[in-house]
Amino acid sequence: MPKQVVISKKPDLTDPIDFAVLSQFIRHKRTSLDMTLEDAASLCNLSKQAYSNVEKGISNIRVETLFKVLVALGIALSIVEQGDGDDW
Repeated sequence: MPKQVVISKKPDLTDPIDFAVLSQFIRHKRTSLDMTLEDAASLCNLSKQAYSNVEKGISNIRVETLFKVLVALGIALSIVEQGDGDDW
C-alpha cells in the first residue's frame, strides 16, 4: 500500500524569509503535491538524505542542491533590493 502523504502547514510568508521558513515551504509544497520524500528526491535526482536535509533546514547544503529542489517543485524565488543601496 502506498505511503499516505499528509499536507504540512504552509508557513507564514508575510515576514522576511529565512532558510528555516523556506525549508518549511518546500515541505509544504511537496506534501501538497502528494509526493513522498523518496519521490521528491528521485525527481530532483538527489539522494533521500540530501533532499531530507533541505526540508530539515540543514544550513550547510549546497546552493545547487537547493536550486534543484526549487526547480523540480516549481518554486520561484525573487530577489528584491532592500533600502537605497547606499548602506555600505
